[in-house]
Amino acid sequence: MKKIMKKDQSEKSIQIEYAALICLSILIFILPIAHTATIRSFALFTPLVLLILKYWHDKDFKWIKTSFELPFLAFFIIALASLPTSVDFHESFKEIRGELIKPIVLFYLTYFAIKKETDGLLLLKVLFLGSLIFSLYSFYDFYKNGGTWFSVTYKAGGLRDPGGGEVAALYHTMVMPFLFWGLFYVKDIWQRIGLSALLAINLLAFHITFVRASMLAIAFQMVLIIVLLILQKRWVWSFILLIFAVTVSFVYIENKMFREMHTEKIPSLREYMMMPPEDIAGTSPSSMKQRLAMWKVAIDKISENPFYPHGYGRFLFGKTVRNEKNKYFIYPQTHNTFIGIAFELGIQGLIIFLWMIGTFFFVCWRYWHKSKEDNTTGYLSASLLTMMAGYWINNFFGSFDGDDSKLLFMMLLGIGMAVMHRLPKEKKLLIQKQ
Repeated sequence: MKKIMKKDQSEKSIQIEYAALICLSILIFILPIAHTATIRSFALFTPLVLLILKYWHDKDFKWIKTSFELPFLAFFIIALASLPTSVDFHESFKEIRGELIKPIVLFYLTYFAIKKETDGLLLLKVLFLGSLIFSLYSFYDFYKNGGTWFSVTYKAGGLRDPGGGEVAALYHTMVMPFLFWGLFYVKDIWQRIGLSALLAINLLAFHITFVRASMLAIAFQMVLIIVLLILQKRWVWSFILLIFAVTVSFVYIENKMFREMHTEKIPSLREYMMMPPEDIAGTSPSSMKQRLAMWKVAIDKISENPFYPHGYGRFLFGKTVRNEKNKYFIYPQTHNTFIGIAFELGIQGLIIFLWMIGTFFFVCWRYWHKSKEDNTTGYLSASLLTMMAGYWINNFFGSFDGDDSKLLFMMLLGIGMAVMHRLPKEKKLLIQKQ
């Protein structure tokens, strides 16, 4: 009788785990799609409740710590400490809940929901399928609106931001590293052909976003990939990629794909620090000059009291600094996550933030360095390192560390840490008990 009850409990636990995995599959598929907030909430909180009930019922929860708990806690505390001085307490509280707590919860939900290596790979396959549909819609939208391939008449934004392109470009830079490194991980020739085709489709969809920050991000990703390939002694691949990067760069420069960056004069660092923001912007600023002027406003404000927190939240910048003189070039956000964090939380907040993302890099680098080139850990660690490089370069030119982009970042990190860290640790503990 007891054996039958245990079998029933085991079957129920497996069903709950599958249900949680289905919800996470839905979530990773729809994250880049606009107007899906209700489905996202369902796909995030349903598996959370299911796993809590499962662990409470089975009494088999084991906390396998990562290297991220201390940085997460420190950043959470520094964000809470900004509430008393925030220019908008309710906005800061909402941002802490939605842009800090929720992504961390999603990281641990993904981290503990994956029960075997194939679960993590399944989520990545769903991500690839989503990127295919996203890219195909970009092509459709691009041609429907009269887009041209080598002049910016229309920016394709896929199912996220048609006509904008910024978030879509970031999405492609997050997906493509997993496609590229998959070419070295899979052995089946047809799988390699499929990954190659999907990588090419994502690259073309990325191109028609015409987002310069993401172009720089891709360039940094290519440099990192070449370095990793050289360290793996893959000389032919590194040479091919170098030739590809140089050729594409030449084509982009020849076709003036960086727009006003080819013609506008950028002040030297010394001149920039001496100029008032209004002079940097000019009377009719381009998007590049707007960013430079906004950064200068933020830097000037930070320099008044480097340790003063204006309140956690990307959208408090405009509320704090906008006035009659600068209102024509001030956006709600700083369009630079790093300057934005220093503005929101003070220099101490920026230091903790850099510690946190540095820990992400260090942990993935350590797993990549210890792994074999063709195993899952090698694949995931290389993909995560490349993805993070592009993500944070993008965030140097925009305030993208939020919303669906941040959720996808934490979900991918959770997949990687579950497969690279938690599952091997649990296996080791199980062997020790026997």
